[in-house]
Amino acid sequence: MKLCSAAVVGFLALSSEGSAEDLGPFQTLFDYRSVETQTFLIVLASVDEDIRFSVMLQNKETGIRRYHEFDAPVPETPRPFQMEESSYCGTLVVLLTVQYPWRHDWPERVRTMETYAFRESDFSFIDVADGSLTDIALADHTSYELSDLVMLPPIGVRCLPDSARKPFQFFQRITK
Repeated sequence: MKLCSAAVVGFLALSSEGSAEDLGPFQTLFDYRSVETQTFLIVLASVDEDIRFSVMLQNKETGIRRYHEFDAPVPETPRPFQMEESSYCGTLVVLLTVQYPWRHDWPERVRTMETYAFRESDFSFIDVADGSLTDIALADHTSYELSDLVMLPPIGVRCLPDSARKPFQFFQRITK
């Protein structure tokens, strides 16, 4: 009986782990250093012993792969926190929010997160914003009335005229 129970528990553990091949169209698999969907694979890695880290983005359907290196605001390799595919200023983008592990007693920082924007077609880097996706307004700042601005998050998106090079930039709204 114990052997049968162990076999059932083992089977359930193996089947509940899931894999990238089993992901549905709206599912995302997060682990310590990567994010994976049916279409994308994003891997974060430390570049050196200081504060540089890399982001590797891969489109699993087309095979396009691109690497970017960034400086972290703290001397820790970030972990993926949130990923979203979206459209800003007429450009399809992949937004990746990373969270930095907290091992220091720095009173000036409570939680450190950054959101990186990459063009979906070629994974070129567009911009980075302090904060998570939940802090970013989901539309161009010109589409709001002045009375709406008080209800918007502190980080917004500003469309740029040269959209072929850089379609938008994040900006920090000044709040009173």
